[in-house]
Amino acid sequence: MYIRESRVKNKKTGAVYVSHQLVETVQSDKGPRNRVLFHLGRLSLDPAQRKTLADLFAARLAGQSSLPGLADPELLAIVESAVRNNKIHQKKRGPKKDPAASRPRGTAVLSPDSLVLSNSRSAGPEIAAYTAWEQLGMDEILLSAGFSRRELRLACAVVIGRLVAPGSDLSTHRWLTSRSSLPEMIGGDLETVGKDPLYAMTDRLWSAKEVIERQLVQNSQALSGSAETVLLYDMSNTYFEGTCRGNDLARRGHSKEKRSDCPLVSFSLVVDRSGRPIASRIDPGNQSEPETLVSVLDRLDALLSTTLPGMTVPKPTLVMDRGIATRSNLLLMKSRGFPYCLVERRPAEKEYRKEFETARETFEWFPPNSGSPDSGVWLKKVRLPEDPSLVRALVLSESRKLKEEGMDTLKETRYLGALERLRASVRKGTVSQAETLFKRLGRLEASYSSMARHYTVAPVYETTAPPWISRGKKKKASPSLASPRIVDLAWEKSPLRQVRKTLTGAYVIETTHTELSASGIWSLYTTLTQVEGAFRALKSDLGVRPVFHQTADRTRAHLFVSVLAYFLLSHIESRFRRAEDTRSWRTLRESLETYTRVTVSGSDPHTGYHYEIRDFVEPEATHKEIFRILEAASPCGRTQRRFKPETVQM
Repeated sequence: MYIRESRVKNKKTGAVYVSHQLVETVQSDKGPRNRVLFHLGRLSLDPAQRKTLADLFAARLAGQSSLPGLADPELLAIVESAVRNNKIHQKKRGPKKDPAASRPRGTAVLSPDSLVLSNSRSAGPEIAAYTAWEQLGMDEILLSAGFSRRELRLACAVVIGRLVAPGSDLSTHRWLTSRSSLPEMIGGDLETVGKDPLYAMTDRLWSAKEVIERQLVQNSQALSGSAETVLLYDMSNTYFEGTCRGNDLARRGHSKEKRSDCPLVSFSLVVDRSGRPIASRIDPGNQSEPETLVSVLDRLDALLSTTLPGMTVPKPTLVMDRGIATRSNLLLMKSRGFPYCLVERRPAEKEYRKEFETARETFEWFPPNSGSPDSGVWLKKVRLPEDPSLVRALVLSESRKLKEEGMDTLKETRYLGALERLRASVRKGTVSQAETLFKRLGRLEASYSSMARHYTVAPVYETTAPPWISRGKKKKASPSLASPRIVDLAWEKSPLRQVRKTLTGAYVIETTHTELSASGIWSLYTTLTQVEGAFRALKSDLGVRPVFHQTADRTRAHLFVSVLAYFLLSHIESRFRRAEDTRSWRTLRESLETYTRVTVSGSDPHTGYHYEIRDFVEPEATHKEIFRILEAASPCGRTQRRFKPETVQM
């Protein structure tokens, strides 16, 4: 710190003005720089006095209230006058402004070091599902069924939870209370709800099944703009975990998923051509498929009379798999006036073996996928002389033929390999008695029943061999111990094996729509893939597989919640198909998982306030596109809280 003399020349008059300043040297980013502390005017001091004056200023600015008494009174007066004038000048300018006071009202500056992100919750799939819930009018449907407002929120949480995070009811409770932002969207105290109210809500939904399903179908058809004229019906089953001893639905049967080790429960669906559900049914695991058709027709008749009261409209065409299409069921549908398009359960293709032998020369080639030879079909329309109201389409599918031939070849290879191993045992002498051989052959027939009927197998005795033994007929009594010893095993292929090879990939579609061409009949029948897709979605995307409940009522309720979730799923996918977007719900859900709701907290050091702001993250381009197609809006907005940390009650 020192006293510096400053000279300024007036350019007009040439006069030179001299003044003095108190200057200190400070370090900056660009090196040492001089900073003026006081302008002192013109002083008449020699260099020694200037050094003393600078020391007196240093002592005064260091905080000394009084300066040394031995100092020159003239220098002390200069110091006090400069300090006093500076205080007066600052008072006129006013006190130093608080930076926080100069900011616009309602704003804060948070310290970067204090920022914390917390309480991240999934939001994207929930917004899509809740949008579908509102568009289908689920709140109005449940209110008409007698649900309270609190029950509405619980029902919404149960169904959307099955769609967004499929699993058991217990896993739905964990998802709702610790991973999802759905409670913030629909309100209430769902963040702290127990699992028992959710279990009770599934039972409540099942008790109102008829009302909910009927009105959902009406709303869904109203959104699509028309009632469907083609309905698809199929049946499937899923398996239980546990013994289910008190569950009337748990029965042993033929598992579609090869789970013969578990009890099963059956469920059937009627969907329209777009995959939207129309009706559902839950049966024991050993339920025969053909027997369910009567109740389905009754339900459809009731649905038609409810949705279109007082009007006579054509009944929808039923498309179903061959597991349900027995001859008695065909007669039942004709007697009740339901058109149909199906593959009969019995092997009707055997009646047209000669036609299928020359199919590639006489049938019409129909390439549904740009002429690909592996995906096309050979078609021929034939009429039934005994019933002019029916027509049939003979179909030879190239892709199906390749698949069936591959399966048959694999089975035949395994069957012949087993016979070769048995023959080696016979030749080695390990199996030499007829009783033992017949038992081994019986086990092979049971394991390879579809292939064993095309082969005739007989033992070769040490002397004269007995007649050939056909495995498809009743077994004769085994030879006595005195019979000649068996030394070899022989077999030959039946002519029926060639017939089977001719008919691989062949099937016959029967329909009441006599006006359709062969390709039209085939295209109508292939819409059955929609109901197959529905079952795949229920099992894979909606938590149907497996069932953990040990009582029948709770099992029915669990499966019906999955059906309700499928209503939402099919509505979402139908909107995307109308937008020419083929993405499935699983793909959409994965894309939306990165759209979350988080809490940002931090402190403003100028005011001492702590802020907590909860909001959605900035949507990405894919999120915006999905929300645009769904016409989805954010169900809740930003929330903000400001408080003094010391006032927070721990």
